Amino acid sequence: MDELTSVCIVGAGPAGLVLALILLESGVPCLVLERLDEAAFRNRRAGAGMIEHRTVQLLDEHGLAEQILAHGGANNVCEFRFEGQAFVLEYGSLTGGRGHFIYAQHELVRALADRFIAGGGDIRFGVHVSGLEQSTEGAIVSGAAGGEAVRVGCEFVAGCDGARSAVLCAMRDASVIERQHPFRWLTLLADAAPSKPRTLYGFHARGFAGQMRRGPTLTRFMLEVPRGDSIEDWPDERIWPELQERLEAAGEPALSRGTFIGRDVLDLRVRVVEPLHQGHVFLTGDAGHLITPAGGKGMNLAIQDAIELGLGLKEKYRHERDRRLRDYTATRLPAIWRTQQFSNWMLSLLHASVSQPAPQEPEGSRDFRYQLRRARLQELIDDPNLSRWFAHAYAGVDC
Repeated sequence: MDELTSVCIVGAGPAGLVLALILLESGVPCLVLERLDEAAFRNRRAGAGMIEHRTVQLLDEHGLAEQILAHGGANNVCEFRFEGQAFVLEYGSLTGGRGHFIYAQHELVRALADRFIAGGGDIRFGVHVSGLEQSTEGAIVSGAAGGEAVRVGCEFVAGCDGARSAVLCAMRDASVIERQHPFRWLTLLADAAPSKPRTLYGFHARGFAGQMRRGPTLTRFMLEVPRGDSIEDWPDERIWPELQERLEAAGEPALSRGTFIGRDVLDLRVRVVEPLHQGHVFLTGDAGHLITPAGGKGMNLAIQDAIELGLGLKEKYRHERDRRLRDYTATRLPAIWRTQQFSNWMLSLLHASVSQPAPQEPEGSRDFRYQLRRARLQELIDDPNLSRWFAHAYAGVDC
């Protein structure tokens, strides 16, 4: 056996690194295994970057919000654009000024990794985990790095390794609840300043479009496309006019254009695993639950999972109390399902279902769906109670 540790963390994303830092501060030995080599890890760019109020608050309680508070931009306003009009929702004013911070996920991950390593933490890069065995005493994680076998013996395993989690594959008795939405998005990261310093949601008969600020010169765009389309079907000369049309509003500036430095096609699949832990194995983030990008909730849920798991492990090792660890699934699932519900509500508002209609679909059904979406948006504009609910759920404010 190559290594022995108390907690083996599989995946050095936001969840894995937050968990590792909580354990490091608590004096709990841990080892992080990361699939990417160090160069690829430090050079990757992810599109996420909307950090909820409650996430920053939780991170700050553990001294982990310094970079976000110092360098993150505040976001308290979003804007819905439809039929040439713009509706501005100042959701921060409905939550007592508690909106989002904007801080790109890849920058946060690099800062967390640097802090963990500087504090004496151990990240093994380039390790492809392929197996996991449990016993009554603990677990053995197996994989390979550079052609050499890797085996880590530990008491607990934290699966923070994303949607294709090798750790999840080892939880053979888990129940997986999932759904495939009939939507496809192009997700785009552009080396361009946002046209306005706020999130834009484009409401259009041809489909959803969005602009999400990620920094002074970095913008994420999203574009709903037919399910059968690929990246090759959408060259730059087609993307920019389509984004402009779907996000256009009278009197508003044109989109700032730049080079796309990241692009992907995303089929919107949701999933929740129950339970989120079995024996010595625990899941966080996308390993345990997939959520759509609508509302920017994925990274926030992952970090909140990691903090709860970290506190449970801290109580186990420092105070010999294991109730919080045993209650991990029961604690996290209600928050996960509430967030899934909000994300699903956002999809019902924004999406046009631009996939080809089924042969039996009655004529005019698309117009009917569009008018339903239009009515939902008008209700959000007109109903102060709905606006307040949206503001708190969107910003991640509990009361």
